Amino acid sequence: MTQAISLNGKWNFTKLAESTLTKRSIPVKKTKGRIIEVPSNWYRQGEDFAGEALYETSFRAPILQRGQAAFLRFKGADYFLRAELNGHRLGNHEGYFQTFEFPATSALLNQNQLKVWVESPKENTKVWPHHKHLIKGIFNHHDARPGSWDQEHGQDHNTGGLWNGMELLLVNRVFLKQTHASSVLLNNGQAVVNLKLVLVNVAESGEYDIEVDFTGEGFPAKLKTKKNIHLQRGQTEVQLSQTFKKPRLWWTWDQGEPNLYKASISIRRCETRHVVETGSVRFGIREIKVTPQWEFFLNGRKFFPRGTNIIPTQWLSEYTGDKPRHDVKLMKEANLNAVRVHAHVNRQEFYDACDEAGLFVWQDFALQWSYEATDAFTRNACRQIKEMVRLLYNHPSIFVWCCHNEPSFNKDELDPILARAVKEEDDSRFVDTQSDFRFHPYPGWYLDDSALKDTPGTIGPENTFYSEFGAQALPEVASLRKMFTPKELWPPDWKKWAIHDFQYFQTFNVARLDMGKSIGEFVKNSQEHQAYTVKEYIQSFRAKKYKPMNGYFQFMFVDCWPAITWSVVDYFRKPKLGYQALQTASQPLLPLWRTWITQYNRGDMLNWGNSFLEGVMMINDYPYPLKGLKVEARVVDPKGKILFRDKGICNVPADCVVKPFEGKMRLNHIKGFAIPAKALFGTYQIQIKVWNKAGKLIAYNEENIKVVPKKLKP
Repeated sequence: MTQAISLNGKWNFTKLAESTLTKRSIPVKKTKGRIIEVPSNWYRQGEDFAGEALYETSFRAPILQRGQAAFLRFKGADYFLRAELNGHRLGNHEGYFQTFEFPATSALLNQNQLKVWVESPKENTKVWPHHKHLIKGIFNHHDARPGSWDQEHGQDHNTGGLWNGMELLLVNRVFLKQTHASSVLLNNGQAVVNLKLVLVNVAESGEYDIEVDFTGEGFPAKLKTKKNIHLQRGQTEVQLSQTFKKPRLWWTWDQGEPNLYKASISIRRCETRHVVETGSVRFGIREIKVTPQWEFFLNGRKFFPRGTNIIPTQWLSEYTGDKPRHDVKLMKEANLNAVRVHAHVNRQEFYDACDEAGLFVWQDFALQWSYEATDAFTRNACRQIKEMVRLLYNHPSIFVWCCHNEPSFNKDELDPILARAVKEEDDSRFVDTQSDFRFHPYPGWYLDDSALKDTPGTIGPENTFYSEFGAQALPEVASLRKMFTPKELWPPDWKKWAIHDFQYFQTFNVARLDMGKSIGEFVKNSQEHQAYTVKEYIQSFRAKKYKPMNGYFQFMFVDCWPAITWSVVDYFRKPKLGYQALQTASQPLLPLWRTWITQYNRGDMLNWGNSFLEGVMMINDYPYPLKGLKVEARVVDPKGKILFRDKGICNVPADCVVKPFEGKMRLNHIKGFAIPAKALFGTYQIQIKVWNKAGKLIAYNEENIKVVPKKLKP
């Protein structure tokens, strides 16, 4: 069986040069080595530069026997790499997210010296940011990364290094290099699971038995299949199939259970009956479909994605332990059933967490904005996008492959070629050629927040889906104090704030925020604007569910570094007011009551005196009806006193938008509400609460109105 020997730990590190992609490099004078941890991005180890470095380590290895081989595996290296073992050149690699191996059999000794050169340069400012070459997506160019769009600082805090560890693989006869699991649902309710195994025979040809045991994770399931094969020396692809008569399907958490299976693989040499290789793969049985109108179907059932965008970190080496699962937990607690991995490829641990939690994943390739238009770049991008698909193929949570985010001239020249490359690797998922600006309206931030029909960003019959929208908000004061010195924080040093992604023009000229008289007031005003924008637009989308809206992905969930962005959770994982707004507006069962006017005087009738309950809309994203729901509408004054109640009981069908009380005469019917003659001035809440038959509160929403004095004099 293949033995993996970890090479992680303390390595010698020597900074060699500062460099740009045009190969203009400035050698470091008086180079001096130091000890560095592997895995890590070198920035996380105190090395803030873009350029080339040499990693060196020594290790012992057993002497290989006949029928054995060795491979050196890199789990993640950013960006250009070449490796040398005991003076023998092993190979080169370009990319940042791939897992790859170099054959090392002929170079391996009992005592070994390994050298790895890693170069992560800057792009030349003559081509950056509009004709980039490095395929690093948001890690190289984005308005939420260090430096934002700034020509001087937009490539700061480089991500280079051996960020995901290394190991020596010692192979005994057969190496199980890769396993892909796919499934097909049949009309009779059964499913067929297909396994594709990529095997490398490092010994002489021979007969082998492949045995696969299928088990369920957390539920009883046990199936077995077996295949006899003849393996020639070298690489071979083997196909196996297994029918599941009563499969447990993978669902998003609000549509069912995210059931997962495990296939345990054993490869036995027929001549000796010894097991020479083992492996396993986790997968889900499900069928997905996305139409050109952005209608989403899971296992034949239409559903409504309630999603967000995520860039959880700027340095992948720090996104370890419980961090991915913590973020997934926060998203699920925000009632989201979907997430877009924005313009980058993340760690396997993040996708594992989404598989387990039942979050549908929209996966972007690592292209952000514009790149050079050359045949060489197209070949490189096609290779790397195929490697992304192969790397993440087995995750049932992934529904969509997206080739490029917000392209310009690449839209018609590069992206269709990338889409074809993806389909060659995976024809089971939807391929989005590019996520275009027309799906990213940003009302209330880049555009005025307007309900006028012809204003860009409003919902019309052509707008069936939004994959980005939102507004910036400041983190809490304690987080800001970790980002800025007191002198930079208040009054704000706008240049320093801009490096941390703050957008001055949009804050004051589009959103028209009032700074207030303190940093605390500025934070409050900023977060309230974001919360309002997020909630209002999601509620508008959901009220128009399927007519025409088919889903949304808010931008964005968390900060990838200490910054001021569109996130609803800051880098230190402190939620903003926008998180609560996202959580409320994304409830699978959303009660919605819309005030027609937001400001009143004493004596005025709310919504012209119409019945409260008749105006309540219920949006149900669950695939089952809800019966016997108790609904209560309340008006609460600024001191929390309840001034008015309207109650009723209703049924809500599955997957629908309804007004369950509309046009229905009820006993003890309560009509509209008038602001009392001596009412307090200030903000009032219109609260809608929903309980199930058992008396459990299952949904809540609120709208705010203001009561102000009449202006009696001009």
